[in-house]
Amino acid sequence: MRTYIAPLRRINVSGQKKIKMPHLREILENIGFKDVNTYIQSGNMVFKTDPTDIQHLEEKIKNRYKIFLVLKYLFW
Repeated sequence: MRTYIAPLRRINVSGQKKIKMPHLREILENIGFKDVNTYIQSGNMVFKTDPTDIQHLEEKIKNRYKIFLVLKYLFW
């Protein structure tokens, strides 16, 4: 497994519509990433997964994150 860093932008910047880091960790764990960690409340993520194309990883994270935001908006 290889370690990756994902600096997610626009996470908890203004203090409004905050996303809790346990939720963000859960998103990446549900994708199948291992040893997922966050750095403070910034949205910066460190995780492990099998070596793959960076663009493929970006798409997986973006797609899962979009689903999370829609569900959060509808149900929280």
